[in-house]
Amino acid sequence: MNNEELLRELSVRVSQGLIQPSEVAARLSLPVSPTAGKERPRFSITKILYILGGSVAALGIIFFIAQIWDDIGSIGRITTTLLFGLILAGAGSLLLKAKPESRLGEVFHAIGGLLIPGGALVTLNEIGADINSLWPVTIVIGIVALFYLLLDLYHRNVVLTFFAIANSTATVYLLIEAVLPGRFYQHEDMMAYLTMAVGLSYLLLAYAFRGGWNRHLVGLLNFFGSAGFLGAAFTRVFDSGFWEFAFFLCTVGGMAAAVYIRSRAILVTSTFFLIAHFIYITNEYFADSIGWPISLVVLGFLFIGLGYVSITINRRYIKPGAAA
Repeated sequence: MNNEELLRELSVRVSQGLIQPSEVAARLSLPVSPTAGKERPRFSITKILYILGGSVAALGIIFFIAQIWDDIGSIGRITTTLLFGLILAGAGSLLLKAKPESRLGEVFHAIGGLLIPGGALVTLNEIGADINSLWPVTIVIGIVALFYLLLDLYHRNVVLTFFAIANSTATVYLLIEAVLPGRFYQHEDMMAYLTMAVGLSYLLLAYAFRGGWNRHLVGLLNFFGSAGFLGAAFTRVFDSGFWEFAFFLCTVGGMAAAVYIRSRAILVTSTFFLIAHFIYITNEYFADSIGWPISLVVLGFLFIGLGYVSITINRRYIKPGAAA
């Protein structure tokens, strides 16, 4: 391995979070900057143009396929969705190996990731499978999830991790729906507890991803994890004395967890649901009483206090660290 290849490999490992710059500096006895180890702004002009260009290209592809959909037949529909998505994924993998520092591979994988799941369902429909039955759809989306999981294990890339998580989540919901008799609205309780489990799994993934090559997903997973868990738990509150108390503990626990892991997303979500819970409790027990106006006044000051506490927690315990 010559010097150029060695430096390129080192650059890739640092960008993926496998090696910290401070570790390189310490190994080579280089002076360490006071800002070493701190996260630099991730959005440069190049990355903004990548995101904008990829989004516009994806929309253009989708609109173009929609315009010619009725004229291209079954083979054309499969080709313009699934096959084209796989071609983009292949090009993305080649670019990730050849030029990982350019990030072009991520752009191709992002566009391909939008086409492949839909293309797989289109293929399922065009070959005559009964898409009204959830089992074929569940199996196909599960295969897509496995495809992205294997790609992610090979490339160790955040875009591939995102699509692996998204398709795996869809597979879990489809599998539960396929197993249970009837429609999803007949299993409201089951879906609520499933969403709580999925939200908790997102939070655990976010905690595991800190400081690694998937660290840029931490904020997203913390938000959707806390929103999913608390949102599903809030649906259990109505007409349930146990959950009226348990949900209060969940929101307070969420705020405590936000301080512990320094997550602004969890702090904001927990505060929002705590306010919603207070609104529900006040409306449930005081709406028909003479103390309702007074309750509104108290509730208003309580919201102000919660806002102040939330801002104080953010400034004192979260903002100094890497908020996500």
